[in-house]
Amino acid sequence: MWAAPGDTCGLKALWTDAPDASDQLRQRVAAGLLSPAEHADFVHFIDHGWLVWRNAIAPDLVDAFVDDIQSLHRHPDRFVMTDLRGSTGKPRHYGTVPNRFESIYDLYVNLPSARAVCFDPRIVRFLLQAFKTRPVAMQQLLFQRSNGHRFHQDTSVVAVDDPLLLIASWIALEDVVEGSGELAFYDRSHRLPHYLFANGTKRMTSGVDDEMAYVQALDDACREAGLEYHRFKAKKGDVFLWTADLVHRSHPRTLPNNTSRLSCVTHYYPATSQPFWFRLHPDRRTIRSVDSVAGYASYHYDLSEERDGMISPGMPSIPATTPPPNPRHTARG
Repeated sequence: MWAAPGDTCGLKALWTDAPDASDQLRQRVAAGLLSPAEHADFVHFIDHGWLVWRNAIAPDLVDAFVDDIQSLHRHPDRFVMTDLRGSTGKPRHYGTVPNRFESIYDLYVNLPSARAVCFDPRIVRFLLQAFKTRPVAMQQLLFQRSNGHRFHQDTSVVAVDDPLLLIASWIALEDVVEGSGELAFYDRSHRLPHYLFANGTKRMTSGVDDEMAYVQALDDACREAGLEYHRFKAKKGDVFLWTADLVHRSHPRTLPNNTSRLSCVTHYYPATSQPFWFRLHPDRRTIRSVDSVAGYASYHYDLSEERDGMISPGMPSIPATTPPPNPRHTARG
């Protein structure tokens, strides 16, 4: 169900999505808070809802991350991945056999190389300016193949208390081949009216809401508004940043399923908010610091105790009186 145009639905929004965002940007520039290049970035981000940085991540950082990804089987049961080819569809531990198909969660927990990429200083600097506080990574997905995601907005599947206070990064870890299921999006689609689900929020509930009706509603609305559709033909080290309500998907793949599209998505929120799972799982509320300017949390790992070396993932504790969150809310990028 679409809210009326201009209806904020009482939701907090980033200053970049506020009606007076351009005025706020001018004030920040006048106060000396932004460089000319950063000013140009925010002009584009405010207007379009996304931003591309070419060759933003140094090749040696990408290579170190990729080397670690290809060595995960040497650390069995320390990583958690999707089970798209399995019978349950639920996350499972990465074992001793190399896997080049499934997506892998929250690599920033155990891999310094993942943190070096997703907390690259330029990304952190942008997030600090957008959030006006410390950014926290709440979810990361390493995509080895395109998973065929349909049109969606992150507000529907990434569960945080303040759904509009999200920014995501998509980082190419190799050159993306046309036909491999490129990241695709509708330009300026973050300005569509709010889409509300059966529970009256922007969060979709599996088994209650009609996902295909939602997907079609987004596509129809973007087409009716005359929004341009783009495919991001990324090169290794390119970064794509987008705001919470940008309509995006994996473009339909035309190449064989075994065609790789190695990339990493990370969802960030400001430290003034929190992931929805913080309400439900006391043992998953820890935020680990990154160079005192950023942080990360994880639904899949208990970060409450400092430990040497890699730690194992596990299911969080669930209070008897509280139902678990919909797994879909932590399974999309």
